[in-house]
Amino acid sequence: MNNIRDVARKAGVGVGTVSRVLNNHPSVRPEVRRRVQDIIRQVRYLPNIHAQRMWRRRSNTICFLLANRQILQSLHAHIIRGVQDYCACNGFSVMFSTFRYEPHTPPDALEVPPLLRSRGIVDGVILGGVNYPNLIERMRLDKVPYSIFGNNFIDGGKAPPNCVSFDDRGGASLAVGYLVKLGHRDIWFVGDTSLPWNRRRHDRYRQIMTRHGFTPRSVTGKVAGTHHETGLRSARQILEAGEPCTAIFAANDYLAAGVIEAAVQKGIRVPGELSVVGFDALDEFLYYRPGITTVGAGKEEIGEHCMKLLVSQLDAPDTAPQSNLMLPMWLVERESTAPPGIRS
Repeated sequence: MNNIRDVARKAGVGVGTVSRVLNNHPSVRPEVRRRVQDIIRQVRYLPNIHAQRMWRRRSNTICFLLANRQILQSLHAHIIRGVQDYCACNGFSVMFSTFRYEPHTPPDALEVPPLLRSRGIVDGVILGGVNYPNLIERMRLDKVPYSIFGNNFIDGGKAPPNCVSFDDRGGASLAVGYLVKLGHRDIWFVGDTSLPWNRRRHDRYRQIMTRHGFTPRSVTGKVAGTHHETGLRSARQILEAGEPCTAIFAANDYLAAGVIEAAVQKGIRVPGELSVVGFDALDEFLYYRPGITTVGAGKEEIGEHCMKLLVSQLDAPDTAPQSNLMLPMWLVERESTAPPGIRS
């Protein structure tokens, strides 16, 4: 079996150069890097991962921590896939854990998972799910490098450092603007605005409606049971009130599915008499009929950027800048929208 000295001899370089190539060190000239990599492939050299980790004083393992979620929805599954893809290409491993905590627990009293309490198991953590400032403060106190999926962070609209998000407001602009372009004027909003991500979407909805001279109308009560149930109840309230309504913008796809079910129960055709737009472009609704028009973002890209922010801290713990990234959204046109029709 070939070892690192054999690779160095065949490539005509020193052992230290091979080591730097294996660890992606930028000081190696491109032509030397290519030659060493060719030899590594030819002899099928497998580096000693444990030795590399000891040399770098890192485990090359990160934790994806899903907080305050009962189930793993497709949104976070795609984000984790993005994290895994990046790790597979860059020599990292991923551990997964869940964590439930209260927002008002003092940071030093949080019972974080054992793999975060013990030194050397993981190098850093990616925070997913619903998170609060006390966990961010705990990471700071423990000097644990982290990055965070920021759309579900709850802190009065203030994003923490090292945050990757998709553009809630931009997504709402696409959704409402599309309905306006189709000719809709009586557009309602449905969603629990006590949640900051829904509040951002609702605020942009109101801005666009007002800009066009249309009356904003909303049902913004807290989630009753499930989001689907809330969409069902909210749509019933709208449709039974007798006020003008040709379209509903729902703050997520689960709500949109509930809205469509309420319309069907009342014999209202979607999209013939009522158009519905959701949010998030979730896999759970790929085969839902009618297909829900929605807005989506690059979910794997979120995971990739979370890893890049984390790795920048690991590579330069004292100098890495704290930065945030906002990713754009796009419209996904499906069967639940059409120009306004006449209610029979």
